[in-house]
Amino acid sequence: MKSLEIVQQAYRYLNARDLSKYFSLMSPDIEFYQTEELPWGRHYRGLEESKVFFSKFAPLIDSTVDIAYYIPAGEQIVAIGKTIGIVTPTGKPFSCNLAHVWTVREEKIVRLDVYIDTDAIKAALT
Repeated sequence: MKSLEIVQQAYRYLNARDLSKYFSLMSPDIEFYQTEELPWGRHYRGLEESKVFFSKFAPLIDSTVDIAYYIPAGEQIVAIGKTIGIVTPTGKPFSCNLAHVWTVREEKIVRLDVYIDTDAIKAALT
């Protein structure tokens, strides 16, 4: 499977909330990064730590990701789009622009850098 197809499949699994299939696309050495300005943000290393990311995120956010377009850039795939949903504790809706930078090697995702409109999501969290 090509890198772009792997990333597209990751979004299908993520939006279907099928995390076991989502994580099946990952290398055991996967790295996740999101800004520490968010309650779930930090640098996560390995599958187990990456699952911690979701355990912190899932109780707070009910959302889907809608990718408008992909930019293949060597072993990186940049996905540009929006995440739309509700902050569960506050009930506030949000719609945030995003850029995700995926790195795929040997048909496994080895890194995901998550960039979203941090101010918009922080406003919905309060």
